[in-house]
Amino acid sequence: METLHLKDLSLLHKHIDIIEKTAAQVQKDFGTFNQEVTFSGNTETAYDELFKQVYSHVAYLWEKQQHTLWNVLYQIDLEENEVLKTLHHEEHPIDTLTQMILERELKKVIIRAYFSK
Repeated sequence: METLHLKDLSLLHKHIDIIEKTAAQVQKDFGTFNQEVTFSGNTETAYDELFKQVYSHVAYLWEKQQHTLWNVLYQIDLEENEVLKTLHHEEHPIDTLTQMILERELKKVIIRAYFSK
């Protein structure tokens, strides 16, 4: 299966429902831990909008509440080994971790859509 990249939302612009469901999934998963994420509904800027907010939450949680961050990552279903590798070996780990979160949320939405048919 080809790797999905949320940055490629331009390819999904005709699938507004996928973008909206991805935003809703991010909101749900972060909201579970009292981390508010908003989405304007603008599909053109969805990636940047979500990235900035998720980045801010991840950076804060990494600095102040690592236990909560690990709970969020577990909720999102990121592989612990991949997260640890990112945190210890990447030059900009919060950037990479944010990207991983958004890609995983997108994959969850696409997989659900595929199997609901």
